[in-house]
Amino acid sequence: MHELSIALSLIDAVCEELPRLGDHVAVRSIRIRVGRQSGVAAEALAFAFDVAVADSPIPDARLDIEQTDATELEVTALEVIDAPADR
Repeated sequence: MHELSIALSLIDAVCEELPRLGDHVAVRSIRIRVGRQSGVAAEALAFAFDVAVADSPIPDARLDIEQTDATELEVTALEVIDAPADR
């Protein structure tokens, strides 16, 4: 199930971006586009993400998946909010 490794890579990539976004931000959602011909099962990826994100620096983030008929797998948006300083 390579969807778990994809989910972990998404989480790692987002966490690497957090310092550039400011000191006190929380990730609300990660939006991605997944092509049906990409070889990635969107439902399996959603499940794997939910499992992986729970034990990560962004436990409240959700994954929003847009499916297309193409071959892409790309992050299209990152939604962040201001978080309390103690977070």
